[in-house]
Amino acid sequence: MAPLALVLALLGHAPAARAERAQENAVTAAEDAFGLAVGNQVIGLYSAADARGFSPQQAGNLRIEGLYFDNPSNYVGPCTARAIVMRIGITAQSYSFPSPTGIADLRLHLPGEQSSLSAALSRGPYRESSALLLGQAPLTPTLGGSLCAAYNGDFGPDQSRQSQNLGLGGTLRWRPSEHTEVVPFWSVMNGGQHELVPAVYTDSTLLPPSFDVRELAAQRYTSYGWRTGVLGLVVRQDLSSGWTLLGGLFRATEQDRRSHLEEYLLSASLGERGVAHYLDLIPPLSSVSTSGELRLERRFGGDRHQRKFELSVRGRSADRAYGGDSLVRCDDTSLDATAIDCAPPADAGVGANIDRTRQADVGLVFEERWQGVGTLGVGILKSHYRRTLHTYQDGLPQRLSLDAAPWLGSLRFTADAGRSVTLYGSFVQGLEDSALAPTTASNRGEPPPATRTHQLDAGLRYAPADHLSMVVGAFEIDKAYFNLDALDRYAALGRVRHRGAEASLVYAADGLTLLGGGVWLRPRLERTVADPSAEGTVPIGPVPLTLSLNLDYAPARWRRLAASLQLSRLSSRVVSLGNETTTPAGIQFMLPPLTTLSAGVRYESKLGTHPFSVRFDAMNLTDARGLHVSAVGQVIPEFGRRFMVSFTVDR
Repeated sequence: MAPLALVLALLGHAPAARAERAQENAVTAAEDAFGLAVGNQVIGLYSAADARGFSPQQAGNLRIEGLYFDNPSNYVGPCTARAIVMRIGITAQSYSFPSPTGIADLRLHLPGEQSSLSAALSRGPYRESSALLLGQAPLTPTLGGSLCAAYNGDFGPDQSRQSQNLGLGGTLRWRPSEHTEVVPFWSVMNGGQHELVPAVYTDSTLLPPSFDVRELAAQRYTSYGWRTGVLGLVVRQDLSSGWTLLGGLFRATEQDRRSHLEEYLLSASLGERGVAHYLDLIPPLSSVSTSGELRLERRFGGDRHQRKFELSVRGRSADRAYGGDSLVRCDDTSLDATAIDCAPPADAGVGANIDRTRQADVGLVFEERWQGVGTLGVGILKSHYRRTLHTYQDGLPQRLSLDAAPWLGSLRFTADAGRSVTLYGSFVQGLEDSALAPTTASNRGEPPPATRTHQLDAGLRYAPADHLSMVVGAFEIDKAYFNLDALDRYAALGRVRHRGAEASLVYAADGLTLLGGGVWLRPRLERTVADPSAEGTVPIGPVPLTLSLNLDYAPARWRRLAASLQLSRLSSRVVSLGNETTTPAGIQFMLPPLTTLSAGVRYESKLGTHPFSVRFDAMNLTDARGLHVSAVGQVIPEFGRRFMVSFTVDR
């Protein structure tokens, strides 16, 4: 009855609500320049897919309201989370066990104490259209609820000619007392893409040529469809004598329909713009993961000297189907071809493989906090990990198991070096996953085993006033390096170390908000598996220097108008791992630097008592063209000049 009661509450006569979505602004809401996603606004240096040159999502470093969450899907829908906040460096120290590749924390649509109803409509970039309806209302004095519905059409023009996705979700928030909070929630997404644009890869033997991904020839019958869901419960209970109990239990699922995918492979042997052409038929696949965390905290001491003790138990039970596909090679073609005729495979290959992962971690953290001096925290985590792969080789079932039970330590500190300066540092060990084997691998889709990682970082935060703060830090991250070997099998080939420095600057005063940041990376490979065709020491994917600047200007004299500006610059970056045989004089090919400029204006006012906003955003105003290349060689062109208009109103 809760959904029906919520709908009736929203449609009834409710008191005037504060603006929920009309005044939503990622730039003014951000605490730093390290990454924030709110609605269709994504800003900052890092994201859930890329932080310090690695992917927190692939590493298994997602959180929901600070609690451990394992998601088998790459999608996080707008009805699942209202925001995704990146926690890096000093901001990651608030988590019991920070992760070497950063943390992406999902924030739920928690209902407040007032009724509200928000609608957001947008058009663009290109033919994309979207709509979101979000409402919340108090159902009883102690219970509130929210409902969400979202639709996206013709999104991802670099992925397909047609696409659609429908999302639904709901959240309840029960607070029977000031000491207790219970938050159950659910969300689902159902969508598909049709007439898929070929995914373009490079074998790193040439500098990839420029191309417009939207102009690539595509087969009409190719498609990919999905259905994902998240069901969860978050509980907080304040106990007596300074004890607090926090818990989260989440179940995430994904079912993918039978799919046809198309792939191009660039190679010097086929000419500058020639490609090997493949079609891949993938059977229906499904994944399910149950994960969560239970944390018991005890705080004691006085105002000037406080101690905290934490006992944490977290884990996951995940089953994922992969593989079982049938790959055929069509006639070689060109990036410039306007039409291609290639019959799809009739049937998929052998039965799908199964990845069963079980992990249970138990950890202890002790923290000392001295007012005006700093903090010191020490943690130890015992992890029990097992991954079992049920595969087919030569048509026969095979079973491969990997067990690990490492002890993982962490040490972190902050030191107050005056009223405005805080020094920080940490040493963190982790057991993290890596990216799945790409479609170009002979074992495509196979998950590599979790491996030990570690991180050192240190820096300072300078905050002389409420309107100004700056963070400067350095870091070193060491992880296992996975890529294709000489036989095109995705496997561990050595270790990769990312050393770097990062900075964030936030200034907000007199209607001006400035959010600037940069990250400098020096990645290096240390190979343990020799590959005569790939001897480079700089891995493909990471960008040596990234700069980001966001400005939002809304002075009082402009009243209802505001303007925004976004500048991004990527330095030149490596796109090959060749040696003297595959590249001239053993030189690693480099992509040129890429700079993009975006700008926008918005108008905020009221329709009666209902706040609304209209935004117009122009991305890549200079129509800069360039390429991005992932760690596994996928080539993704930068979109050209594009526009988006959006309208949001609150009831």
